[in-house]
Amino acid sequence: MMTISGTTRVFPVIGWPVEQVKAPALFNAYFTRHGIDAAVIPLKVPPALYRDTVRMLMQLPNVGGIFVSIPHKPATLEAVDHVTPRARLAGACNAVFRQPDGSTVGDLIDGEGFVRALDRVSAGAPLSWPDASALVVGAGGVGCAIAAALAGRGIGTLSIFDTRADSASDLQARLAAAFPKTRVTVGTPRARGFDLVVNSTPLGMRPDDPVPVDLDGIAPGAVVADCVMKVEMTPLLLEAERRGCRIQKGREMLIEQAPLYLELFGWPGASSADFRALQAI
Repeated sequence: MMTISGTTRVFPVIGWPVEQVKAPALFNAYFTRHGIDAAVIPLKVPPALYRDTVRMLMQLPNVGGIFVSIPHKPATLEAVDHVTPRARLAGACNAVFRQPDGSTVGDLIDGEGFVRALDRVSAGAPLSWPDASALVVGAGGVGCAIAAALAGRGIGTLSIFDTRADSASDLQARLAAAFPKTRVTVGTPRARGFDLVVNSTPLGMRPDDPVPVDLDGIAPGAVVADCVMKVEMTPLLLEAERRGCRIQKGREMLIEQAPLYLELFGWPGASSADFRALQAI
C-alpha cells in the first residue's frame, strides 16, 4: 500500500475535468511495486487558473513534474520557460519537467506513445508508411501530437478534421511545411478509403456521445484507434470491431508513453512491458 510522507515526490496530473485520467492508478502502482517514494495526484484546475497553477507548482521542491490532460495541453506552451521542437510543432504539451538549472520545459509525448502502440496493434500486417493514409479527427492537444508523429513516421497521406475549422487548417499548414513528403489535407469525419482512423476527441467518454467518425465503407483490416481512456471499448471501437477492423484502445497510448514520462521525470530504463504487467488500468 502506498504511503505518502514529507519526502514523497509529487507529480500532479492536471485536467478540466480530471475524473477520466488513468495516470494515477498506473503510475502509483508502478511506484509501489518498485519502492519509489513518489505519487501521482489528480488536480482539477479550470482553464483560467491553469498557467498560474503550473508556474506555482513547479516552484515547489517536492513537485517533480506535471502530467497535462485535456484541455490544457495547448495552454502549456505559455506556462513554461522552454518548449521542445515537437511540442512547438504540434502546438501542445502533455509533460512539464525541470532542467538542471531549474527552468521548466514542456514536451509532448502523446504522439510517440500512439505510434508505439500502433506498431504493436499492426505488427502482423504493418502499415506501408509511404503508401498509407490516415484520418485524425480532433485537432486538440492529442490530435496535434498524433498527426505530427504520423507525419514524422513518413505516412503518405494525412487528413485532419476538427469542428473548429481554424484549428484543423492551422495544424495542416504547420505539418505541410514541416513534412513536405506527406500530403496533408483538411478533411471530413468519414473513414472510407483510409488505412488508419484516429479519434482524438473526447467523444465516447459519455454514453450519450455521438460516434465521432462515420465508418461506412471502411475496409476490413483497417486500424481504428480511439484515444478515449475513460471507456475501454467506446461505441466507435465496438462498431469498428463489428466491421472487421483492427482496433487500438486508448489505454495503449498511455502504457506505451509511460516509460517516456519516467525518463523525463528522472527515472530512465523502464519499459512498456513493466506497465502492461501491472494491470492497473
